Amino acid sequence: MPINKSAYRRYKVIDACLTNSMRRHPNMEDLQQACWEKLDIWPAIDTIQKDIKNMKLPHPDGFDAPIKYCRRNNGYEYKDSTFSIHKTGLNAKDIDSIKESIDLIQSIGSSRVGQSFSHAMEKVLSTYKESFPSGDTKRKIIQTDGTRSSQGFEHFDLLFTACKDRTPVSFVHFSYKKRTFNAVTVHPTLLKEFDNRWYVVGHSEHHNSIRTFGLDRIYDPVLLRKEFIKAGAAKYNSYFKDVYGVYPIKNEAKQEIIIECSALVTNYFQAYPIHESQKIVKNERGDSEIHFELIPSMELIRLFRSYANQLRVKAPLWMYDHIIKTNL
Repeated sequence: MPINKSAYRRYKVIDACLTNSMRRHPNMEDLQQACWEKLDIWPAIDTIQKDIKNMKLPHPDGFDAPIKYCRRNNGYEYKDSTFSIHKTGLNAKDIDSIKESIDLIQSIGSSRVGQSFSHAMEKVLSTYKESFPSGDTKRKIIQTDGTRSSQGFEHFDLLFTACKDRTPVSFVHFSYKKRTFNAVTVHPTLLKEFDNRWYVVGHSEHHNSIRTFGLDRIYDPVLLRKEFIKAGAAKYNSYFKDVYGVYPIKNEAKQEIIIECSALVTNYFQAYPIHESQKIVKNERGDSEIHFELIPSMELIRLFRSYANQLRVKAPLWMYDHIIKTNL
């Protein structure tokens, strides 16, 4: 149960009194006076007593505060003189979870995000005299396809900052298809990973619409000091919600797509659905007909083609014709 904000403010005052080395063993009146000075309230004795009781409760309802009344000094104290509710209470399991999280982030890829997180967690662990996990001495149990050496990934930090701070960015974009370079100004909102490739998505001034740019085709990005053009969240949601991949086919609307699959390919689609609209109609032999409601994309066509004669597009006909022609 979440701790009440008003109560937490009093808890902090009580904690400050109990950790004040210049004025030890505050009594009930001292705690009331401190609340008056810090919070401009004079809580009832019953309220303070209830606060102390709640602070002694275990996590997550309280702080496991070792508060006791010292009869010899006629006041309250922490049994552990080093205790404070401001110190993060981590048990062995919490510390192991933090270390595993750091290992996971480092495996995904080193960036400003991972470095900042690791630095913050290192400070937390050092409080508990815990060593920071080292990739040289720790058995590696997570392995991902690396992206650090991928072309354009060196711009990840700059583009992340642009998305986070809503700062327009200008860069030179190379078109693989047209084999040309063009200067582009984008108001980025999202960094997206698909199939181990990274893309930046945002409003392109040149196209006057939301566009996707592969990091591998971006050169010399520069942050700009100009007004940021915001595109509503609904536009971005619709841009990706009904698309498999990142490059929807121009002028194609959301439509029903039907494929016929062998039993083997059916198992793959069943284990790894590609979209929430996916519906599998299995036959007795194990093969199937699979229905989608999607905006056609280049990645979707590439996926279908990868299964060769194990998959056939039934609808729409133009997609069937396109795949047949490109396979010739």
